[in-house]
Amino acid sequence: MDKVFVHCPACGKGFTHENVSNGKALGLFGGAAAGATVGAKIGLFLGPIGAIGGTIPGAILGGVFGKNYGKKFDRPRCPNCGTNFQLPESLE
Repeated sequence: MDKVFVHCPACGKGFTHENVSNGKALGLFGGAAAGATVGAKIGLFLGPIGAIGGTIPGAILGGVFGKNYGKKFDRPRCPNCGTNFQLPESLE
């Protein structure tokens, strides 16, 4: 966990942000688990082999979408105006 000093692109206020990736990690694993569950349930209509076949792509797609959604929670939020913005690449 690194602390970085950032400036809000909307209002210019400077503040310290704790650079963590908990949201991305939780989104990845939670999305993969949910995707595997849904994929297995959909695959049950095709029998046991379909359930196995639905689990793997469901986990992959769920992990990708969950990771992308979880990144939103890792972004800094300005305490002054509430703007949520992405960190510059040099600080990630």
